[in-house]
Amino acid sequence: MRGAVRENVSLAPMMHLRIGGPADWLLEPYAEEDVAAAVVACRELDVPLRVLGGGSNVLVADEGVRGAVMHLASMNRIVRDGNRIAAGAGVTWPSLLRATKEVGLAGLEKLTGIPAMVGGAVAMNAGTRDGETFEHLISITVVEPDGRIAVRGRDQFRAVYRDGRLDGAIVVQATFELTPDDPKAIFERFSASLKKRNATQPVTQRSVGCVFRNPAGDAAGRLIEVAGCKTLRHGGIEVSGLHANYFINDGAGSAADFKALLDEVSKRVRDKFGVQLEPEVKFWGF
Repeated sequence: MRGAVRENVSLAPMMHLRIGGPADWLLEPYAEEDVAAAVVACRELDVPLRVLGGGSNVLVADEGVRGAVMHLASMNRIVRDGNRIAAGAGVTWPSLLRATKEVGLAGLEKLTGIPAMVGGAVAMNAGTRDGETFEHLISITVVEPDGRIAVRGRDQFRAVYRDGRLDGAIVVQATFELTPDDPKAIFERFSASLKKRNATQPVTQRSVGCVFRNPAGDAAGRLIEVAGCKTLRHGGIEVSGLHANYFINDGAGSAADFKALLDEVSKRVRDKFGVQLEPEVKFWGF
């Protein structure tokens, strides 16, 4: 595999929460062929493999995770072909939005503020109240669990709410089909969406994004707030006073603090409403 392979690397600096222990191995491949080679090698050596995107929906245990973690930040090319934009898995979502605005292609503005890389956004079908990642996708290039590189078109998509349903495949590139528009108009919509998000969510603070999935017909944030959990704290982690479905790290928090707060919030909502909230955040090493 071309790219960096490092041992016993702390994952905390790569996480939005800035907490979490080390990975036994950190793999940073250059291209999709390197991702495929790493997948095959880990499979043959029976080494567990996880893929880390922007670190916005993952909680890494304080003790770290065993096996290998693959980080795709080096795969950050953006290529335009007419009304289509192809972005590598390591492209940050804000970079993709800026690129579409600069070339006058509209459609992704309603997804402003998602703290992710393209690969992670596709894997979890990231979204806002106004839309989801898969709405404008026309194809994705993936490395299958057996190491094959494949292209999946729209007829093979099975995404649902907050889940791209990739069956273990790793996204290495995503292609979006967008609509030509005036860059100024796109920027105005981008700014309006960002302003709205900043006013209702603590997007500039250390969090994992939304902690729980919204249950059918309701909002997790509303349930948490009515259950009296706003500003509830455990150690250095606190339920946001701006949006109750965000947990904030004040700089002194740990993964254990986060998990304890999550369990307490879940219990209070269950006791009050009889609703079992399902975490949106992924747990590594617990």
